[in-house]
Amino acid sequence: MAEFLSQDEIDALLDIAEQGEDFDGISPLDKVVSKEKNYSIYDFKKPNRITPEQLKAFSTMHDKMLRDFINELSSMLRKLVDIKLTSIEQMTYGEFILSIPQVTSLNTLSFKPLDGRLVVECNPAISHKIIADLLGSGAVNTSDNIDRELTEIEVEILEHFYKMFIRILHRTWSEVTSLNFKIESKDTNANAIQVVSDHEVVLLVVLEIIIDEDSGFFSICYPISYFESLLDKIVEKIFSESKNRKSSRKKDIKTLISGSKMLVEAIMAETELSVKELMNLKENDVILFSKNASSAASTIYINKKEKFSAVSGLSNNRKAFQIRSNLDKEKQETLEALRLMREDREQKAKEQAAAIKELLAKKL
Repeated sequence: MAEFLSQDEIDALLDIAEQGEDFDGISPLDKVVSKEKNYSIYDFKKPNRITPEQLKAFSTMHDKMLRDFINELSSMLRKLVDIKLTSIEQMTYGEFILSIPQVTSLNTLSFKPLDGRLVVECNPAISHKIIADLLGSGAVNTSDNIDRELTEIEVEILEHFYKMFIRILHRTWSEVTSLNFKIESKDTNANAIQVVSDHEVVLLVVLEIIIDEDSGFFSICYPISYFESLLDKIVEKIFSESKNRKSSRKKDIKTLISGSKMLVEAIMAETELSVKELMNLKENDVILFSKNASSAASTIYINKKEKFSAVSGLSNNRKAFQIRSNLDKEKQETLEALRLMREDREQKAKEQAAAIKELLAKKL
């Protein structure tokens, strides 16, 4: 038993156990009510449009997308790349524009049959590297200013990258609904792209692309007003898959253990003998047990471990036993350990109080 439990925590555990509450997998310490006031900060200028459950499902969906993205980009550039999901944040569209470089690569995508557009942005730190690899050089000229605007030829070359990403985006969303993503506009100036007003809430997905020694960010900006109707569908899809996997795993485990064999023993009486007494046993000796011989009560052992209290008897002319209660020895041992810890701390507290009282008396 861990020694770092406080006295309040031990008392709370004992109170819960003595009230007959079941240990349902939640730590009893988590059930202790905090004396501190619980509150959360709410910004009325930027209201939450997405629940934690929806955000979790949205994050899971894009995390699954990374494998396809890595494979497709590695195949396109003919080298190993790595892509990580850096963050998914809720912010205003104006904050998104301020968070990206003013000179960068931006594409707006339509997603029929829904209205509106979303924005994908490739950071200059990595867009120049992708262009160099697509052209076959693989190296970015160190004298080249990556903060400059892309030329028309470079924009057209980078379009191959965006088209590849649109295919991945289509596959990702096809598990939820059918959306037809299409490039609507291309630009290199962040201020020139305006898909919603600056105060509209968006969901920003930020990915980090790592190629050789270079890395940069790739962002997907989803205006929530256009995708709000799909958020519950994402939750239903992601969580139903998780539930099905758990159900399937549970079924597999049941199948695996269904054929397992266990040693089941019903012990009606027990006694203790010393080695000397055992060695001195002879014919016609009588061994006394700790209970009445007429009692049918017995203890059931599963694989040599005490598990149930039962009554032995006959059923259809066969020996049988009827289980009466579950003997949870581990719980009793835990409670006993907690009681001993509480008594020990109470004793130490009394000794400390007595020592302090004695010191005060000496000073006075």
